[in-house]
Amino acid sequence: MTDMRYYVMVFLRTGPNRPSDLQEKKTLQAGHMANMGRLHAEGKLILAGPFKNGGDLEGIFLLDTESLEEAQSWCDSDPAIASGDLRAELVKWYSAKGIGIYPGEGSAAEGSA
Repeated sequence: MTDMRYYVMVFLRTGPNRPSDLQEKKTLQAGHMANMGRLHAEGKLILAGPFKNGGDLEGIFLLDTESLEEAQSWCDSDPAIASGDLRAELVKWYSAKGIGIYPGEGSAAEGSA
């Protein structure tokens, strides 16, 4: 039997304070991407990505923690979330221990648009 554990899934939704200024949008997006890179490098972010045609549902994070409080603090470090450009909805998610994304030959990622 596979060992199971909880993770935190974050649904990123359109926030209440969307900037109208193009430069501010670019700055927030750059900070958002940099923060995701940092969280990944620290082993906290398992996967992330945007939704296409998702309405106010803009993207997801899968975080390597069982603690909603810890996950919230990681989300709060994201400039797009902190500014209100995005809002984070956190839920515990149960899955196989050690789950991850392993792109490579023959993976679904190769054929995605």
